[in-house]
Amino acid sequence: MKSKFLTLILTLCLSQTFGQNTNKNNVVQLALLLDVSSSMDGLINQAKSELWNIVIEVSKASKNGQASSLEIALFEYGRSTNDRNKGYIKKHLDYTNNLDTISKVLFSLTTNGGDEYCGMVIDDALKQLQWRENDSIYKVIFIAGNEPFNQGTVNYSGPCQQGAEKGIFINTIHCGDSLTGVRTFWKHGAELGKGEYFFINSNLVKTDIATPYDSLINIYGDSLNNTYWNYGSYGTTAKAMQLEEDTKAKSYSKTGNVKRQIAKSKGNVYKNDKWDVVDANLSDSFWLMKTDEKALPVYLQGKSLTEKKLIIDSLSKERVRLSNTIGELGKKRDEYIKTNTTTDSKEKTLGDALIEVIRRQAGKKGFVFKEG
Repeated sequence: MKSKFLTLILTLCLSQTFGQNTNKNNVVQLALLLDVSSSMDGLINQAKSELWNIVIEVSKASKNGQASSLEIALFEYGRSTNDRNKGYIKKHLDYTNNLDTISKVLFSLTTNGGDEYCGMVIDDALKQLQWRENDSIYKVIFIAGNEPFNQGTVNYSGPCQQGAEKGIFINTIHCGDSLTGVRTFWKHGAELGKGEYFFINSNLVKTDIATPYDSLINIYGDSLNNTYWNYGSYGTTAKAMQLEEDTKAKSYSKTGNVKRQIAKSKGNVYKNDKWDVVDANLSDSFWLMKTDEKALPVYLQGKSLTEKKLIIDSLSKERVRLSNTIGELGKKRDEYIKTNTTTDSKEKTLGDALIEVIRRQAGKKGFVFKEG
C-alpha cells in the first residue's frame, strides 16, 4: 500500500514539474531584432526606456479568461565587432520570461558601426529561437533599423515568407521617414511577413512626466521586493540582479523605476519561480516537498512543512496586497498623465509602434486587452 502511495505522489510531482506551461494558449512570444550600428543610439535608448511600457501593455491581455504570459528574445545586428562569418549578428537571449535578465541585457547594449543584414537576422531568429509549437499563441518578430532591408547574402523575402507560413508575424520598423522605408524594402518585408510596417523617429525623447503618485509607487515597490525570498544557488545572484535593475531604472530617467515597479506588480508577466519561493510554490504545489532544506532561505529552514506553507502563504498574500496597491496607483498615474499632457505628437517611438501592433495582432489570436 505504501509503495502505491509513493508511486502516486511521484506521478503527481512529475506531472506538476513537466506538465506545467506546456503548449499554453495565452503565451506571447516576442522577438526583438535591433540594429546596433553607430547611428542607432536613439533606438537602443528607446528600447531601454520603453521596455516596461511594453511589459505593462502585454500584462493587460488575457485569452479565454486566462491572463497572458510573456517571453522575450533578443538579437542584435550590425555590430562590426561581431563575427563577420555570422553576418555581424549576435543572439543575446533565447525566449525567457525573466524580465530582470532582459533588462540587464538591454542596458548592456551599445552601438558600433557595421553592416546590417536584415534577411540574415530574421533567418537566424526563425532557426535559432525556441518557438512554441502552438498555432494559437501570439508569435511575433519586430525588426528595427535604418539601412536598406535587402542587404546581405540572405534575401529577406525567403525568411519573411517562411515566418508567415509558421504563424509568426514579421513586423518591420524603419528608423526614418516613411518613403525611404518603402523605397528600401522595409514595407515589402512586412507585407511578405504578414505583419505591419512602421516608421519611427528613433531619436525622439518623450517628455518624462512626473506625477504625485510616483514616490508612493517607488516606496511600495521597495516593499514588494521584500516579498521575494531567494532560494538555491542561483537565487542569490537573481535577487541581486532584481535590485540592480531597480537602480539602473532609477538612474536612467525620473520615471524609469516607477514604470518598472508597475510592471513588477503584474504577476502574470513578472515571474521568478526559478529563484523566488512564492513563485516557485505557485508554479508547483509540490515544490516545498522536493526542495532540499539547505537550498531554502534561512527563514524557512528548521520549520515543519505546515509552518513553511503558512509562512509562504502569508508572504504571497502580502505580495498580492502590495501589487494591487501599486496597480491602483498606476491607474491614477495614467489618468494624471492623460489630463496633464497637452502635446499630441504624431511621431512614433519604438514602444509606440510595438504597443500599437501588439494590440491588433494579438487580438487576431483571441487575446483581449483590459483598459487601465
